[in-house]
Amino acid sequence: MIIRGKLLGSAAAVAGAVLALVSTGIAQASVPQSVTRSGVSETGIKYVALGDSRASGPRLEPMYPDACSRSYENFAGKISRTLEVAEFADVSCSAARAENIIDTPQLIPNYWPVQLDAVHPDTDLITISIGGNDSNSIFLGPLCVAPGPGTDRGCRYDPLANSVAQSGIDRAAGELDRILSAVTQRAPNARIYLIGEGGMISSRGCWPNIPFSDADAAWFMDYFARYNTKFDEVAHAHGVRTVDIAAASIAGGHDACASADQRWFEGLFSESTAQRLHFTDAGMTAVADLVVADLQG
Repeated sequence: MIIRGKLLGSAAAVAGAVLALVSTGIAQASVPQSVTRSGVSETGIKYVALGDSRASGPRLEPMYPDACSRSYENFAGKISRTLEVAEFADVSCSAARAENIIDTPQLIPNYWPVQLDAVHPDTDLITISIGGNDSNSIFLGPLCVAPGPGTDRGCRYDPLANSVAQSGIDRAAGELDRILSAVTQRAPNARIYLIGEGGMISSRGCWPNIPFSDADAAWFMDYFARYNTKFDEVAHAHGVRTVDIAAASIAGGHDACASADQRWFEGLFSESTAQRLHFTDAGMTAVADLVVADLQG
């Protein structure tokens, strides 16, 4: 998970815009008692969605009227309607960090209570998408911006870029461990899905929407693959299932360089109602479909 923008006139301008750029496997866990092969039992599913803007779906109309940039058409909303859940609370919020899920009310872009407060012992389905604001992804984009079409910044060779990437992965993984410890303690019988990062960038650039050379784009794709591998390890330790939306997006040609009707993500210049650098409606549907298929499989 945008405003259509004018093409920027310089590499420096593109570098500024890209600052947030770098903001189908499913693992095993126990099945909540209220979920059956048909999706819902007699008691129904009690579902809570947690996360940041990757979960909330900024600018995908219609939006919740609470300044969290949360859409009724995000993947959580689509999951809740498909499964006809008995109870549903979507407390994802744009700009959320790990602490805002666990123990610290969010103050930006508005005051929002601790997300964990929405989780209860009888909650039996939870989705989580978090990490972009806890990692160093936001700092990596400007290190890789190519000065123009067909040029190569060579950030893949930059020791600083590689150090920033790895330290951010390690920090985000530590924060994820804190989140999953708190969530699994609060709802010990829930089936929990962690939505992976990446998917917007594949092994190709498309200046200025994804203003990287193909080689640097491939390095970025690998960065997110390493990120997700680390997240998988943390999730597995807590019995949490992971959704590799990046692998599905890249394999299907749905990255931000794809045609507008094929994208699951927008790049720097959105061609849909979705916020730039975030899921499109089709991307939200793809995540929802993966979760629902696993629940009903």
